[in-house]
Amino acid sequence: MLPDPRSIHRFFSGLSEVCPVARLSHVHLIHWSTEPPSPLDPLREAGFRGTVVAARASLADAIRHHHPGLTVKLDDRPTAGEPSEHLLMELPQGREAARLAIETALAALAPEGRLWLFGERESGIRSLAKRFSDTETALCKGHLRLHTLTPESRSLPEKGQSAPFRPEADGFAYIKHDGLRLAVKPGIFSWRAIDAATLLLLDALREAPGARVLDWGCGSGVLGTTLAQRFPETRVTLSDDLITATACARRTVEINGLSDRCEVITEDGIGPLLGKQRFDAIVTNPPFHRGVRTDHDATLNFLASAAALLAPGGTLWLVGNRFMDYGTLLKEHLGEAEEFDGDDSFTVWRGVKSALTPRQKSAHTRHLTSTREDSPRNPFRNMPSGRWIGMDELS
Repeated sequence: MLPDPRSIHRFFSGLSEVCPVARLSHVHLIHWSTEPPSPLDPLREAGFRGTVVAARASLADAIRHHHPGLTVKLDDRPTAGEPSEHLLMELPQGREAARLAIETALAALAPEGRLWLFGERESGIRSLAKRFSDTETALCKGHLRLHTLTPESRSLPEKGQSAPFRPEADGFAYIKHDGLRLAVKPGIFSWRAIDAATLLLLDALREAPGARVLDWGCGSGVLGTTLAQRFPETRVTLSDDLITATACARRTVEINGLSDRCEVITEDGIGPLLGKQRFDAIVTNPPFHRGVRTDHDATLNFLASAAALLAPGGTLWLVGNRFMDYGTLLKEHLGEAEEFDGDDSFTVWRGVKSALTPRQKSAHTRHLTSTREDSPRNPFRNMPSGRWIGMDELS
């Protein structure tokens, strides 16, 4: 969970005491919540008039809605490739993602400029001085901290850490799977190796799920491109909220010669681009983290609306931790669901869109005159966050 609203407002209001807010050319946000409070409110009050660079489509949309006067760019580079004097940046998730973003940001700074990094205590920001030279703590309030680096700051070697990210000339690293080369970068889910849940879902999909398939929350694109390679008659749309993920997926599609049958979309949930399409099947290993925080909202909202994307009789294939009751949600929103496969850790669910879902059948008996749309039920509210590959990088 985020710190409470008063703590957030206190922290970002206090930035002007240590940071030249009015001289910030860029603010880079990655996993910050789309819901208020926003760090931009107190920053604008202190004179910020620069560019906001958002790494997620959901963030870019929310900022444009709540702050129509600001320039907003969707990019995973901290300054969207522009030079910067003073840059305020949310610390990315994971050691390698943080290192890559910090080095990119430092390279964009003017000689007299500074990089200002903020993050929750759990994000790994407390160990930043051990990982970069010339790092100073500028502000600590509640769960949030602000550190500052100069253009001369350099990455420091760390003992006992995994091998660092070594990109090829195109900026990506590559892993192999089933005859495919997958483009990856730090910051996307399971970028060092394909996770066990995704492999389980792919093992279940030995027959073509349909002629038109959506890979939602696609990450590097392993699900969608594997299906496109296995089934030459299948066309696939790959979608993700995180622009780093869709950049990787787009490169994966390109280098495997699948561009004629695969489309990649950067969009929050079901937006105007996905909303125009219809699919025979949806496949997903749905996200339940946003940065270091457990967050099921995106998946809950997607499942509540997924039926609108499916043709009659269409299927939704989903893999998740065994403790997550996705079956109940699939029955509620699609009409039918079964536990198709699984192991000790994960379950593969198969939902089928029926003519009338239980949710639709019961609508006649519940508040017929109400125009308020029910929010999707959250069966995971009291559940643990579960296993997530990559969290070890945060310590």
